Amino acid sequence: MRFSGTRIYVQLDGHFYLYESGQVEELVDLSDVSGEGILVSDFPGAVSRLMRVDTGPRFAEVMARRRIQEEGEFDQTPAIVTHWKRKRGKNSTEILITAIPHQTYDLYFTRTCEAGEPIVIYCVYGVLHQTLKRHARNRPIALVFQHGRIADLVIGNAKRIYFANRSMAFDDTKEQIQALWDMVLSDIRTTEAENKIKVDKVLFISWIDSCSPQWGDDSGFPVEFLPEEPVKFGEKKSKVSFFGAIRALSPGASISRPIEKWAFRASRSIAGLNVIMVLAVMLIFSGHLYLLSKTRSLEATYKRLNQELASVGKFHYKPKPIFSYKGTVSFLGRLYRASRLPALQTVVNDLSDAFGHRAVIELLDAGYGESDLNAEVRGKIATPFAQAHAWYQMGLRKLQQKGYAVEKSSFSTNISESHFMFELVKRIK
Repeated sequence: MRFSGTRIYVQLDGHFYLYESGQVEELVDLSDVSGEGILVSDFPGAVSRLMRVDTGPRFAEVMARRRIQEEGEFDQTPAIVTHWKRKRGKNSTEILITAIPHQTYDLYFTRTCEAGEPIVIYCVYGVLHQTLKRHARNRPIALVFQHGRIADLVIGNAKRIYFANRSMAFDDTKEQIQALWDMVLSDIRTTEAENKIKVDKVLFISWIDSCSPQWGDDSGFPVEFLPEEPVKFGEKKSKVSFFGAIRALSPGASISRPIEKWAFRASRSIAGLNVIMVLAVMLIFSGHLYLLSKTRSLEATYKRLNQELASVGKFHYKPKPIFSYKGTVSFLGRLYRASRLPALQTVVNDLSDAFGHRAVIELLDAGYGESDLNAEVRGKIATPFAQAHAWYQMGLRKLQQKGYAVEKSSFSTNISESHFMFELVKRIK
């Protein structure tokens, strides 16, 4: 699945942007993010880094979090987003991460849950890594994303990352931007020397305020540009390739929770399913009209033959019973009642709206009767009992406000988490 025709929200260098239909609009803050789409952010206060930790891949994130805390870059325990990791020995792992302040991390997921429509979230370095994998293959390349006075650099191939770093100029004057490109070139050559590799090419990703690298012909590698598209930002027209890199992503590469990824996939597919459903209903209705017309034709023929036989006394004709279409009419009635019941995607959206990020839904077993929907839901809440039970009760109230009846409900708890189960019924009137 690709994101053609989807709203794209981008947060870079403290600014929020909305891209839609070739137009870029600056937003005020995160509260303006609403409606179905995708959000790519560099997350205020976040740090993206390639590091080697002395442990196996299973505990690499734990060690990376500890090292970042020991270096004093965060006042609180950060959330760790892993873009790539690889075992480099018996007790050594290389890992590319983005560390995000936990309060910021929770704020973004809470906001996207409150948006009312599916939104999937990506880190900037997640976009760069996915783009690198598509274009590098077996030979290492340098991927550069320059925006304003910042340049994000990732060097690697489809299987390994050799270097990842963000360079920053003091201001956006011509001299400082040239110094920024000199830093990027120095990082590329240093990485080549330390890892004994040869960078095949530099792939440049542009933004609305980017300028291409100013290197001489002796740089040692060609500079290629990711395909750009014209965009309009206010009165300024630019050519940008970052949106193309975003549209090439898949929901599975986002950092959103699985339920939000599936909700986004379902919302992207619902239009096609609706068309199929409408065509099916039209086909069934057309069939019903055809059979009704056929029945009337047969009735007219029967009456005519009966009259002809009555006029000829010597013939005795016993007509065959007319075929009944009560089964077809009954099926159409059941189909009509089913169309008034909520779809499975609607049930998923209602559960996500009721419980948000607080609960993990482990089981959703839904079935449709003749005029009702029955669903069994099981899940857990990883918080203390009092808070978990309050969230649980609030979630049930929200579901009841949406027209569901809670037939059965149970709630149990232990020290670290609480488990719940309830059965929902929604009937058509």
